[in-house]
Amino acid sequence: MKRVVLSLAVAAALLVTVVHAQETKSSTRVSGQHKISKTMTDQLPKIEQHFFETLKGASPASQAQMLQDLRELEQIFPGYPFAKLLVPLEDIVKDEQADGVSRTLATLALDELHSDAGDAVIKQVANSSNDKGLQTLCIALLVRGATE
Repeated sequence: MKRVVLSLAVAAALLVTVVHAQETKSSTRVSGQHKISKTMTDQLPKIEQHFFETLKGASPASQAQMLQDLRELEQIFPGYPFAKLLVPLEDIVKDEQADGVSRTLATLALDELHSDAGDAVIKQVANSSNDKGLQTLCIALLVRGATE
């Protein structure tokens, strides 16, 4: 119940960004569409901590929703590193027993962090995963990354 309430709070916080004035220039289309307040920016460490604490033990459906919320936050706040979430994302991506949707969303979130550690995990999964769909996604992300 506590996780559901916290997840709803995170979702509400995402919606709040739509109604606030943007303070800085946006580097992505998504972040350009949202009005970002200083209050929301100040809450990012708390939101990151919430994701860190609840991602691992969440049900597959909750985990998938949290990962999608994280991807949206990464797009709205491209300058925020979300570094604390690298390990939980890596764990989900590498876990062959994890929910397929969660693994896919975690891979996309990991790629959007633009970190060397995340790229290494994506490369590892591209070379060794039993999930051919995820393996194909990882290869595509690596090719795209090489052309950017």
